[in-house]
Amino acid sequence: MIDCHNHTLPGIDDGAHDAEMAMEMAQCAVKHGIHTIVCTPHHLNGVFSNDRAAVLAQVAALRSQLDAAGIPLAVLPGSELHLVPELPARILEGDALTYADRGHAALVELPKHTVPTGTETILERLLYQKITPVIAHPERNSELIRDPHRLAEWVGWGCKAQLTAQSCSGDFGTRLQSQCRRWCEQGIVHLIASDAHRPYGRAPILTDGIAVLHEWLGDQAAEILSTTNPRKLTEGEPLLSIEPAPMKRKSIRDLFR
Repeated sequence: MIDCHNHTLPGIDDGAHDAEMAMEMAQCAVKHGIHTIVCTPHHLNGVFSNDRAAVLAQVAALRSQLDAAGIPLAVLPGSELHLVPELPARILEGDALTYADRGHAALVELPKHTVPTGTETILERLLYQKITPVIAHPERNSELIRDPHRLAEWVGWGCKAQLTAQSCSGDFGTRLQSQCRRWCEQGIVHLIASDAHRPYGRAPILTDGIAVLHEWLGDQAAEILSTTNPRKLTEGEPLLSIEPAPMKRKSIRDLFR
């Protein structure tokens, strides 16, 4: 498995505190079947600044540490980019990292409680620049929960959506899990990832979330979200979409409830 949203790089954001914790996270990932992670430290969020050069250097250092420790985990560069007006320019200038530094797709994070004014303009500019915005954990954004059709509109333009595995498995509550299921069944989700920050709790584990996708969507669609699209993302290829789930017919009893 490939984990395409992960905060294992040590000491540069709110993920792994130090090299020791990074090694613990790497061991946890391998134990649970992950062979590759895309390191996506926060950038441009007003708290952490991790430009392209800094992340590439940190990834190289982590690779050396993993090799020395004999941990069979591949690490690729990336960033979790806060949605700010200057984001499209920062990508063009080479300051902000795309997925695997391929210049095709970028992991974009919204504020937790709002969709800022101008969001659509920024997304449109990225798409115009041939950068596919991958919306990180939309289920955690309060405004998208209140107006879930807005995400569907963005996906219709060409954006993609990445859910957190623990949101799908219900670890973060039934409300988030229910919304994840609705978006999956509508066919507007493209990826599942761990968003791991620790070797425990918010850990690099995908298996429980993937099991739920198989239950919700069937094997073929779950395979696209958990295996095919993460690989395509790291190779700079267009992501596949899944078909919406068939509408369930309601019984006469359901109609009068």
